[in-house]
Amino acid sequence: MIRERGRVSALGGAALLFALAASAASPPAGATTIRVPAEPGALAEAASRAADGDSLLLASGVHRGGAVIRRRLALRGEPGAEVDGGGTGSVLRLMASGASVSDLTVRGSGPRPLTIDAGIYVQNASGVTLTRLRFEDVLYGIAAERSDSLRIEHCILRGRATPTSGIRRGRQASEGNGIHLWYCRDVVVRRTRVRRFVDGIYLSFTFRAQIEENLLWDNARYGLHTMYNQENRLLRNRFTENVAGCALMFSNHLVLEGNDFVRNRGPRTYGLLLRDCSDGRFAHNRLAENTVALFMDGSNRNQIVENLIQDNGWGVLLFSSCDDNEFSRNNFWNNDYPVALDMRRSNNRFDDGAVGNYWSENAPYDLNGDGVSDVPYSPVSAFAFLSKQFPDLALFSKSPAVTALSMAERTIPALRPSDIVDRYPLVAPEQAAPPAVAGRPPAAPTGPNRAAAAAGFGLIALFGAAGFIGAIRMR
Repeated sequence: MIRERGRVSALGGAALLFALAASAASPPAGATTIRVPAEPGALAEAASRAADGDSLLLASGVHRGGAVIRRRLALRGEPGAEVDGGGTGSVLRLMASGASVSDLTVRGSGPRPLTIDAGIYVQNASGVTLTRLRFEDVLYGIAAERSDSLRIEHCILRGRATPTSGIRRGRQASEGNGIHLWYCRDVVVRRTRVRRFVDGIYLSFTFRAQIEENLLWDNARYGLHTMYNQENRLLRNRFTENVAGCALMFSNHLVLEGNDFVRNRGPRTYGLLLRDCSDGRFAHNRLAENTVALFMDGSNRNQIVENLIQDNGWGVLLFSSCDDNEFSRNNFWNNDYPVALDMRRSNNRFDDGAVGNYWSENAPYDLNGDGVSDVPYSPVSAFAFLSKQFPDLALFSKSPAVTALSMAERTIPALRPSDIVDRYPLVAPEQAAPPAVAGRPPAAPTGPNRAAAAAGFGLIALFGAAGFIGAIRMR
């Protein structure tokens, strides 16, 4: 009898839990769908009289913006539905937890950064969902403050900034960010495309955010910019053709995996910038064709592993304020300066105690065939050290004098400007990092074309010999 009672009690509890789950998943009793015609004032009126749990279906056409959503509503559009703010304030303002907006075009926000004129402005509302939205001609795309568990998925945002208007013409303050989050937690931004803002995504005091499979390009400053964040994850994003790719500042315990930082170029342009970022993991990323691939200042105890650093001006630019960072199993391929720094002695390591990195400039020796060179490699050249202090010297980076200096450093270790050394350099490159989902990856690395180089040197020698013979005949 006791066992039967226990079984009945267990069955009753399971049924109760199932009923609660079903009630949470289903719309509340009496919830209705209100179709909103594309007429002046119709959207604001429908939002004011709708009840919690109702759905507003916007008819095809242009709806007047400026509406404030104060109840838990699902706002969605028929094909061709648009909400236009008319150039004043925010187009939509959400102030209710659990609200959602989907399948709309949002355009025409106001021009004022002080009031954060946005396409959609979320204030003090948790659990808001924004999906399949298109933003055009907006100062800020999506702005949110003190709004936890926000989800932004499958959106396209286009702002008003250009790469030249943001910094070079001094108009940076006049344009906003694509996704601008302040004091938010547990945010997800996934499969969203952002361009023509000052920063594609800006996160401030935003904790445990997951930024995944997004394309951030053609922005006037940074593809992504963080300030004072903790435990954020950036996974399989693509940052390309921004004035700078990604700037992470005062943010700790970060995870960056599978991202592309490609073709971010300018006078002081970085693929990835770390300023006071510690205890993070950076793995399987591509940093290619940037002025500086990775810049680090005041950043400690980070693991930089299995990344591809290819065809950049500077591969890693490391300041003396950095300590105890570990670089291992990275491919440094065809960078003008693989590593540059401003100190001679450093506690940063370029191997993990057993395996180091692959350096395309290195000529390794592997007598025992274990894949690790028998000779340590110093990635910091004297010229890289000098050009870090005097950037104009980069003009002479391929000159015969610099080549001779490099050969002398290999022969005479005392000429090396830094004690940083890879004790276990790899003979062959590690497998390349997987491409980011958000966009097309850069071309796979290729080794130097030795046949073409030999042919080129042969032609030079031939012309030199011809000139020499001609000079003798003239005598």
